[in-house]
Amino acid sequence: MGLRLASALSLLLQLPLLAAQTITLNFGAEQLIEQGAKLNAAAAQELEAAVEKNPNDLTARAKLLGYYYYQWMQPGEVAAKAARRRHILWLIDRQPEAPVTGVNEAVLDRAGNALSDEEGYDQARKLWLGHFDSPTITAAALGNLARFFQMADKNLAEKALLRARVMQPQNGEWNWRLGYLYAMGILGVDGLGLNGQPTSVDPFAQHSPFAVKSRKSLAESTNGTMLAIAASIIWRYGTMLAPSEKVKVDYVDLAIQFVQQARTAEPANPSWPQFLAQLQAYRRQVFSPAN
Repeated sequence: MGLRLASALSLLLQLPLLAAQTITLNFGAEQLIEQGAKLNAAAAQELEAAVEKNPNDLTARAKLLGYYYYQWMQPGEVAAKAARRRHILWLIDRQPEAPVTGVNEAVLDRAGNALSDEEGYDQARKLWLGHFDSPTITAAALGNLARFFQMADKNLAEKALLRARVMQPQNGEWNWRLGYLYAMGILGVDGLGLNGQPTSVDPFAQHSPFAVKSRKSLAESTNGTMLAIAASIIWRYGTMLAPSEKVKVDYVDLAIQFVQQARTAEPANPSWPQFLAQLQAYRRQVFSPAN
């Protein structure tokens, strides 16, 4: 298993209460991405030729996304940027519901990092909005749309996830992803690294209308999965990003609040006491005289 998948699994396995069927990770697509990250230029050109011959070769496109994403700083940066954009726009336009269209490497950022592509982002946004307005859009496509915009436009990502949940009320993926989105909104996270961990926080976003809405949505939630994900993200990422011990404690207290709320909503779940014990132990550690 590659580092990318291991990091994702590590986080999810630390989140209690989540049955395997509630977690959707695009293992097939992500494994192809990892294979593409190891390609040399000659192999990438062979895949480009394969895609030109058969545009629907999603295996080749997935590998190329990995190649252009992880070898971005090699010679040919301008050409790589154009090629990466071309593949992502094709996927959004022609295969919006495909697993490969929902991987992190298929996200175009407007600004903020070496992979930023303002022109590509604007084109991708136009395509995604066209799908969003279509009455025939699938839940899978809505999920991919939400992943594309989960940092750049959290309001749009929320609308997509809420709509997907209406379409598939028994699919637990939408609740855990809403919990994740709301937690990131509360923390003000606006950038992710290659390992999926936060790299950028906007202090103003922590008090934005979306952050306020996120707190309200979680405070009113009776869904254990959503609350568990939010509590875990706020605890793990919030304490990592906190500028002071006081802010750390505030985040832990918020996580405890959500877990207690979940225990009230789902009292038969035996995992709540263990989760609460972990949070309370961490809180005591922060207050330890040794610290």
